[in-house]
Amino acid sequence: MMCYFATFWYLLKEYLMAHKSVKLTESLMELAISDAANSMRSTPMQIEYYYRLARLAEQYEDLPIAMIKSLMISSQEKADIPFKFRR
Repeated sequence: MMCYFATFWYLLKEYLMAHKSVKLTESLMELAISDAANSMRSTPMQIEYYYRLARLAEQYEDLPIAMIKSLMISSQEKADIPFKFRR
């Protein structure tokens, strides 16, 4: 029971910490809303995606954006697939 309570508390803390108000310009919000609809993401998820992409692009200036996008997709796919042990 204690494990479930600790997990709940951790998830609640993460949820509360993740929702912060940020002022964005109206034009940036319109672009994010439009791109989110095209990418099948929510607007906050689209803004987070843009942030991660821009952060990686600044860290790895020599890589093209297309390669950074494919690396982001492949790392997400690896996280989604559970590891299966061989017997």
